[in-house]
Amino acid sequence: MMRTAYVTQPGASLRRDGTRLLVFVQRKCEAELTTHDLGQLVLVGNVLLTPGAIDLLLERGIDTVMLTVHGRYRGRIVGGGSQHIILRLAQYEAMREEGRCLAVAKSIVRGKIINQRRFLLRAIREGRDSKRLRPSVLGMRATLARVNDCSTLDEVRGCEGSAAAAYFRAFGALILAEGFRFDGRNRRPPMDPVNALLSLGYTLLANVVEAAVQVVGLDPYLGALHAPEHARPSLVCDLQEEFRTPAVDTLVVAAINRGLVEPGDFEEAGEGEPVVMKRETFRMFAKAFERRMARPVLYEPLGKKLMLRAIVEQQARRFARALVEGGEYEPYSPR
Repeated sequence: MMRTAYVTQPGASLRRDGTRLLVFVQRKCEAELTTHDLGQLVLVGNVLLTPGAIDLLLERGIDTVMLTVHGRYRGRIVGGGSQHIILRLAQYEAMREEGRCLAVAKSIVRGKIINQRRFLLRAIREGRDSKRLRPSVLGMRATLARVNDCSTLDEVRGCEGSAAAAYFRAFGALILAEGFRFDGRNRRPPMDPVNALLSLGYTLLANVVEAAVQVVGLDPYLGALHAPEHARPSLVCDLQEEFRTPAVDTLVVAAINRGLVEPGDFEEAGEGEPVVMKRETFRMFAKAFERRMARPVLYEPLGKKLMLRAIVEQQARRFARALVEGGEYEPYSPR
């Protein structure tokens, strides 16, 4: 399994040394990265790539992602375009056909809602505040039933938004650690620690999904649920939905409730200003995310356990097969 490496040191520079990357900070070599099993490199903040390092990354086909110090996506370095022309033609044709595009969007939203509801139901079984959780669970069940009756993409998006609102109304009941509170989802920028962790997790997840989409040969910018928009990888946004809860939401709740993250790991910039995550906290959460993606879980379509990162790629391949063969796409839904 290919691994992901993060470079977070401010002012770091990466230089090529044969088939290795050397990480220098203030003229001192602080680390070295072998590239034979490096699938993705994530650069956080002000990190410099020398021409030799860029050449090695392109030569090895290493997906290189650039984030701001706050974890927001900036861009990526990828190799040449896809050679999977038959697949891409099938994708363009399917996404232009109203009926097929609508069916794909419905599947994606159903998968997302099912995973969110199961997470809340599991919390109820574990003794969490059912008075706060149960109304959202019931509301999401009703929304899930309405998805099948939607006749337009806007109606499907409305159901997705309604379910998400109900889910995040209950999300605060999952946070048990003192010093943390969650009053609703906010982003761009996140205004509190819980939202900061969710946003960072979703950014890291999007990197994994886009890498899988590129490997399979799909066009990341053409999806179904998310309309085409300048500079937005709509298909990545689509395929990310089913993994938000199992890959990120569960991780954020566990990290807070188990004390891996504390209120002091964030800096308040002032009233009305976004919260700032400390660099060490960023690094710790990124490592926790990578452990989550490397965790083997049962993948029912194959009847065996796979790492969650491998399941993301398998789902991208299932999506591709559905486009080419004309079948229905089935989102990932862990039991």
